[in-house]
Amino acid sequence: MRIVDIIYFVFLLTLSLDPTGFHSRLKDLLFVVLVIYGVIYCMKRRQYLSGINRVTLASVILIPIWGMFIAFITDNLTDWGYAMSQVRSMLYISIFFFMVTMKLDVLLKAIWVNGIILACVTLLLFFISQLGGVFLEVIYDYCNASGNFMMAYNRNFLGYTINGLYFKAGSLIIFSFIYNLYQYQGRLKTIYSVILFLSLMVAGSRTPMLVQLMILLVYLYDRNIIGKFLTRVSALVMFGGLIMVTYLLATQENEDSNEVKYENYESYIDDMSEKGHLIWGAGVGSEFYAKGRGYKLSYSELSYLDILRMYGIPVGLYLIYLFFAPYFGLWKYQNRSIFLKRFCLGYVLFLILSGTNPLLLGSIGLTALSMFMVIVNKAGDMGEGEEDGLIVDHCLLR
Repeated sequence: MRIVDIIYFVFLLTLSLDPTGFHSRLKDLLFVVLVIYGVIYCMKRRQYLSGINRVTLASVILIPIWGMFIAFITDNLTDWGYAMSQVRSMLYISIFFFMVTMKLDVLLKAIWVNGIILACVTLLLFFISQLGGVFLEVIYDYCNASGNFMMAYNRNFLGYTINGLYFKAGSLIIFSFIYNLYQYQGRLKTIYSVILFLSLMVAGSRTPMLVQLMILLVYLYDRNIIGKFLTRVSALVMFGGLIMVTYLLATQENEDSNEVKYENYESYIDDMSEKGHLIWGAGVGSEFYAKGRGYKLSYSELSYLDILRMYGIPVGLYLIYLFFAPYFGLWKYQNRSIFLKRFCLGYVLFLILSGTNPLLLGSIGLTALSMFMVIVNKAGDMGEGEEDGLIVDHCLLR
């Protein structure tokens, strides 16, 4: 394993634990180092990007600049801070230049170990907070100091109050959980699986809980652990129960999160109904009155509606497609590996989770997009029926 691969792992860990640079600017520094290395590496070996990768990279970098231009000429650019932060965040698609130089096995292991560390930190803080008293107060005050990287809150869950603790990058645990279930065969597999599963279950947020349950349900079905017939019956019952719980959570009355989302949804419709907003958008850095919050916002937790509001329907749908494009690109390779197929499913679940949290247009969302663009390239390089890049040993990292 190369030294730069270790640097990438440190970058990924820093991105997960401190995505907004609340504690340091190490993430940005490592990002610049890795991108420069990747560009030089590719140039020296005369490895050039394919046409589709060039289009994706150029689009993701230029679209927010276009959005700022629209906001400026329509006199809607009222939040320069958010506009510039989105432009900077979208530059993280450039980490693709480095990740494409990595071996697929090393890249996946780095993602796996990073998820385990993130899960352990989450559970440790969660269990300490359950002691109450000064422990709870210190952790909650720490989280509230910057809600951009870590959240702690009380959530009403079908009549039960849950104290939740959740890293904004916690959705990356999805990939680690799937890797651990399908790829890792070491003696600690069960322990790691429990840790990774519980880390999102204690988030206090409904979507991560449902995502973890769905992944586990699919795994039990794939492995046929309790027999084919019982597995199918159990899967049907569990899937039906999952749909019912999802419906109950989405329609639960007197639940602050639901009320805020529904009222904000109405606000998006009102804003996009204004003249021209459906076509070219209000622009990046523009604000709209969010009924759910009671004041003006540049963005909310509804990421896909943010994209449509800021960029308009044509450009907005194109940008959304770019995030889902790697999944479609991997479709023709999925039969080569059940792991690859489920990893693709995990990416879709990640995009769903990111759509209800402000992750998609940040460094976390762009790093995930870059990762799957690389996996598309690596899968395409494998021969028919070849899975060498997806078979791993029992070690963590070499």
